[in-house]
Amino acid sequence: MKPIKISRSKIELFLDCPRCFWLEVKKKIKRPEKFTATHLGNKYDPFLKKVFDEYRRQNKKPKELEEFDFELYKDYQKLEIWRKKGVEYFHPKHKIIYYGEIDDLLIKENKYLIPFDFKTTLSKEFQVYESYKRQLEIYGYLLKKQGEEVLNLGVFYVVRVDINENFEKIEERKIVILENLNYEIYDEVLEKLKETYFSLQEPEPSENCPFCLRDFQIKNLYKNE
Repeated sequence: MKPIKISRSKIELFLDCPRCFWLEVKKKIKRPEKFTATHLGNKYDPFLKKVFDEYRRQNKKPKELEEFDFELYKDYQKLEIWRKKGVEYFHPKHKIIYYGEIDDLLIKENKYLIPFDFKTTLSKEFQVYESYKRQLEIYGYLLKKQGEEVLNLGVFYVVRVDINENFEKIEERKIVILENLNYEIYDEVLEKLKETYFSLQEPEPSENCPFCLRDFQIKNLYKNE
């Protein structure tokens, strides 16, 4: 029997709402999608990977990173595995493979890895949501489970896209660093996730989950008919 596989995005879904996670991962009832900058990122990410891979191939440092004391991760073959297959961690007690498909990695002192992710935004200011921070933390956690040495900081490469008064597309790019990432909490997070996944009963939703609120409103509507 093949082990269950749960992705980084499904771990984030669990943290957002246990009920939505249980319905989507266990019962295959997907939460409705909404348009976000993620859809824009899906167009930019492959391009950005090629750009940084070309710097990597030429053993050069991108100008955006020149002021920082870290480099692009050099092991392209391993990076490609982690991009396509994901950084995998088989939990021996859960019998679950947890994985996350990374955008890129940085390295410091030829030893310490730094999660590096691309973000594309239409907003004037880039806002670091808690889910963005958790994304880097989960990548770092999975890398540590593979025996890698990972610093407790992460880096975003942010591309802001806009249209000027002449209807011309403009782009602004910058580096955003997050410090004090916490990898230690995810052992406990995955314990709770495992209990939720194998539960036979529908979990309680998060208090502010709009999707669950709508579900319950629909149920009440039919009850009152």
